[in-house]
Amino acid sequence: MQFSWWYLVIAILPLPNLWSIWHVWSHEFDSFQRKVSWLCVAVFLPVIGGLCYIAFGRRKALGKVQRPARHS
Repeated sequence: MQFSWWYLVIAILPLPNLWSIWHVWSHEFDSFQRKVSWLCVAVFLPVIGGLCYIAFGRRKALGKVQRPARHS
């Protein structure tokens, strides 16, 4: 069986989307609407949405979301 480069391309294409969804979810924005709109772009426009977020939306993030510490 010969290795096809298409398998590698198909495996790499969703990575920008997955990263952008994680980044939007774990960072704060100046408004909730902006956060939700970037999340919708990343989810509903595969590949293009993730690349648009990386190019334009990443700089709009204010910082990491402060989550309370878990006590065991």
